[in-house]
Amino acid sequence: MRNRIVYIFVLMSVLLQAQTTYYVDDLIGNDSNNGTNKAAPFKSIEKINQLHLKPSDSILFRRGGAWTDNFIPKGSGAKNKRIVFGAYGSGPVPVLDAAGRIANGETASYTIRFFNQEYIELRDLKIKNQAILETPREFPLKDNVTFVNAPKTGIYIEGKDCGTLHDIQLINLEICDINGDMSTKHNGGVFAEITWNEDASKRIKSNFEGLYTEGCYIHDVDRTGWSNTSVWWNRSLTSKWGDVLANGKTHNWYPSKNIIHRNNKFERAGANALIVRVAKSPLVEHCSFTKNGIKGSGNASFPFNCDDALFQYNEASYTFYNTSANSWNHKPDVDAGGFDSDWNCKNTIIQYNYSHHNGHGGILICCDGGSKTSFNDGTIIRYNIFESNNHHIVRNSGSTTNTKIYNNIFFAGVEQDSVLLVYHKSWGGYSNTTSYMNNIFYSLGEGNWFDLGKSTNNTFRANTFYGTIKNEPEDLEKSKENPLFVNANASQASWKSYLRFMLQNESPEIDKGTDIKGHPMEDFLGNPIIGKPDRGVFEKNNH
Repeated sequence: MRNRIVYIFVLMSVLLQAQTTYYVDDLIGNDSNNGTNKAAPFKSIEKINQLHLKPSDSILFRRGGAWTDNFIPKGSGAKNKRIVFGAYGSGPVPVLDAAGRIANGETASYTIRFFNQEYIELRDLKIKNQAILETPREFPLKDNVTFVNAPKTGIYIEGKDCGTLHDIQLINLEICDINGDMSTKHNGGVFAEITWNEDASKRIKSNFEGLYTEGCYIHDVDRTGWSNTSVWWNRSLTSKWGDVLANGKTHNWYPSKNIIHRNNKFERAGANALIVRVAKSPLVEHCSFTKNGIKGSGNASFPFNCDDALFQYNEASYTFYNTSANSWNHKPDVDAGGFDSDWNCKNTIIQYNYSHHNGHGGILICCDGGSKTSFNDGTIIRYNIFESNNHHIVRNSGSTTNTKIYNNIFFAGVEQDSVLLVYHKSWGGYSNTTSYMNNIFYSLGEGNWFDLGKSTNNTFRANTFYGTIKNEPEDLEKSKENPLFVNANASQASWKSYLRFMLQNESPEIDKGTDIKGHPMEDFLGNPIIGKPDRGVFEKNNH
């Protein structure tokens, strides 16, 4: 009898914790329904906002349906029991659009808002936030006044004095048509941030543990496709928790972890496509960044204030360079390139990427040497192809330190005449200790050149300089021979066009690289590196 009672108790507990699936249909739905049956679904987002969701619950929107409102769900999932927001039925994915509406108590418009919630999965939806009829507000600049739309975001994720928020997944979403505020990088497709109470005594050290984005298409958004930040971000290169910094602030750097972007496509962002901030070991791989920066300055994708960031197997192309006439703030672009290792980053690795036909640069490494807490240390740029980027290929700006750039191909076509192959630029100071090894610099133009400025401790070893190149640096193991690519003609601007930079069997680059500590075991295509590495990104393996 006792065992039976225990069994019944356990069974009731399981039933009480069982998942509930709610269905939402804008055609046949009715908010007076219980919503748990496809034949009797809810109708509105307003009704869903009233629910207090439990672990393993699901909210499913009818495919082909469309809703205009602010979606602000309540409740968190649990480990291995995410709350899922998705779709059911057949046809086009459901469309959620705030249309510029601002929910009560908010200062900006969000189509979907999560606050101190975790174990969330959002998938198979189209998310928009465009106000068709809107009067832009004045935004004063130093020299003039411009106009921007009200701040808008497709998905806003906030953690405030929450400790650690776990496992937030964005899967197979289309996020688009967001005409927001170009004056802030926090505006755009997805924005995740850690905030705190104005009262310092009530603050709790907080971060994200798991922000995962896969299979998403983010396009036509102002200003940024995806970005995150945190108020827990103050540090210098060598400071530790609690140290007083030179700017009077205290070291409180508390990074988010397990930020992963995989197989996403970003197009036509107003400025930057993807920014990862205040993170430990973020991963960005197999993503495409095309035609971004359409309204103003912005490199396609980069880490900021991160340790051990890894960007690999991505493509960045056709980033716009805007003149003062067509930029939102009437200023020409400073950043309009492919990839970037930005301020306050340590040990960034950018490898196996393809950066081509960008308006103002292929790769940037930077920090502000005029700031006593700004740094960039230990960046590695390796096994990337930089093709036909305008103005410059490599820009090393500010007081960066210990940068290694090796086994890359730097290709400047005929149309890139007078391009800076390597540009060490002053930004409150110059770079110190930058090494270039096993790279192939290939110049078809007449005036492409190097400008190292007043940077110090530069090392060039075992590089190839082919073509007409001005101000060529000293390299005791340099080669001036034709590397004999399979095909050095202009590409057709497709991802597979990089294969033309493979080496012919007779190439003088084979086995002519120098050994480098920490050198990877694979080349651009995953082929093993045997013996001394070849120069460039492809290992011929004629052994």
